[in-house]
Amino acid sequence: MMFARRTLAAGILAASLAPLAAWAHEPQRGPNGGQKVDLGSSHAELVAEGNTLRLYLFDASDRPLPASGATAQAVVLAGGRQATVALAPSRDNLLEGQGDFTAVRGMRAVITLTLQGQRPAQARFTPMDQN
Repeated sequence: MMFARRTLAAGILAASLAPLAAWAHEPQRGPNGGQKVDLGSSHAELVAEGNTLRLYLFDASDRPLPASGATAQAVVLAGGRQATVALAPSRDNLLEGQGDFTAVRGMRAVITLTLQGQRPAQARFTPMDQN
């Protein structure tokens, strides 16, 4: 009987925390209007317009993180086609690149980012599908 009560209590607790866990990992809109997600130990915001990707970098406290020395690559799936886009530091906390794609609703991008002196980190984006 004691085991059943503990199991029931654990189940209720897990069910009540599930929406919080989903909310915590839900992509957010960044200050530049793009989709912002966790990327390694930092945050990144992806903005897609036309055939251009802009990746803004932020530290864990959402302060701009310098892009100098960083490298990134995006694998973009848009319009039934796949394109690889190299992103290079442009200014401040921004990496940019252009590729053979057009930003459309439903597109997906997998970004691999390497910050200077760190291991590569990956994140998935759906930049055109935000609420």
